[in-house]
Amino acid sequence: MGSRKDSLLGTLAVATAASIWGTLGYFAKLLYAEGVSFETLVAVRAGGGFIALLGFLVLTRRARQLKVGLRDLMFLVPLGMVSIGAFYLLYFYTVQESPVGTAAILLYSSPAFVVVLARVFLREVLSPERLVALLLTAAGIVLVIGAYDMGALEVRPMVVLTGLGAGLSYGLYSVVGKPLTGRLPSYVIISYILGVGAVTLTLAALPTLHTLADLSGGTYALLATTAVVHTTAAYALYTIGLKRLEAGQAAIIATLEVVVAGAVGTLLLDEKVTAPKLLGALLVLAGAALAQRSPGEKRRGASAR
Repeated sequence: MGSRKDSLLGTLAVATAASIWGTLGYFAKLLYAEGVSFETLVAVRAGGGFIALLGFLVLTRRARQLKVGLRDLMFLVPLGMVSIGAFYLLYFYTVQESPVGTAAILLYSSPAFVVVLARVFLREVLSPERLVALLLTAAGIVLVIGAYDMGALEVRPMVVLTGLGAGLSYGLYSVVGKPLTGRLPSYVIISYILGVGAVTLTLAALPTLHTLADLSGGTYALLATTAVVHTTAAYALYTIGLKRLEAGQAAIIATLEVVVAGAVGTLLLDEKVTAPKLLGALLVLAGAALAQRSPGEKRRGASAR
């Protein structure tokens, strides 16, 4: 009975985290409309999220456990620059230039990238299931962006590349971070990569930080929400879920993010959903689920979202 209760609690925690992440594109669109640049938004999100996480660790007396060796630091610094720094910049630029549903679907190319990267760098088996997952993802993305008719492309080719780049940089967390997960707790890894990412993003945002000036109280509240709720709280919920579910199960449940992002875009931003785009989204999600369910696949650690 306890196992079923734990499984239900884990499922609810991950589903809630995914739903929160699914609204992130909507919040970003609101902030862009108020004049906040995407560079400044991601710097505030990462910086505020890091401060909130650090405060939580201090309150729970875990801050002393943040000390790591030089060997681990050599992994954590570049991991933070790529899986937080590059990922945030690429994803939020894509959100700025495309419908939020499209940006979310492009992000879910990540499991396909993980399959390829794990084969190249970790020598993991490229099973028939994973090959099918790659094909489903590729076909789905073609349908989502309208590449079957070059005259009807929904987004510019550059935006497609930044969306796929977001999926790649996000996927690197699972591959490059894998050696760390056996030695360090997930909150230690997240603390370092979020801190390094915050510094990286603040430097990138320096030319546009003036967009933070003279905003309304409501806009500052939205910014705070992206840091505290969409970053720290969602990460905490996902971590709670991971403790009660297998990593593959959690990752599949987290695809709810795409559903929420699409629904929010349609209902609140009047974004159009066509039959090919809907079919493409289903193919991408099926590919993501199949990649996570492949035999021998064991993902450890928390999401770097």
